[in-house]
Amino acid sequence: MTELAVRYRRKTARHEVQVSAPKGAVTHVHLPDDDAKAHFVTALLKVHCEPGEELELFGEPAVSAAPKKREKLRHRVGAVSPIVGLMSNLNAWENISLPAAYHGTPPLPEVAQMASDVLTSLGAEPKYFFARLPDELGLLDRKMAAFVRLLVAAPELLVFDALEDGLSFGECRQVARFEAEYRTRQPSGTVVYVDTKEES
Repeated sequence: MTELAVRYRRKTARHEVQVSAPKGAVTHVHLPDDDAKAHFVTALLKVHCEPGEELELFGEPAVSAAPKKREKLRHRVGAVSPIVGLMSNLNAWENISLPAAYHGTPPLPEVAQMASDVLTSLGAEPKYFFARLPDELGLLDRKMAAFVRLLVAAPELLVFDALEDGLSFGECRQVARFEAEYRTRQPSGTVVYVDTKEES
């Protein structure tokens, strides 16, 4: 039997949503509308179910998870999503390094090297990129900063929420490389791409 990283169900008067994502696989999920997408991504990030929702992460039912277990599960999940923004008063480097600064690991020099390598690979100039505030970054750059910040946190489950929204064809080709960068560091990680049927 395939081990699941995600099992989710939500039933409303309009539709029923069911999502299963095998552990270690890449899963593409097309949900009925933006409301359904927001509920799904929020449930994953918060490890919390609203009425009418069911969620299991890595075999653990969210509804019965004790606070400490819920917090551990949250640390195993990350998303590049409009729901998870950058902090506007911190520059790109401070946003990227925030998980390491908060938890004390990995060491900041290691974070700086990894971030520089990834940004260079994605076509950015790290020194210039790091110094800019979120309001000075374009949409692609904000997604890049959010992605590199996630690489620092090293989630086992990575959610790409409408990753190509608002990007040009050339920029879409750049964000398409995110998955390979993640796989380099988390070979057994689970990737879930989420979008709506309206936009697909």
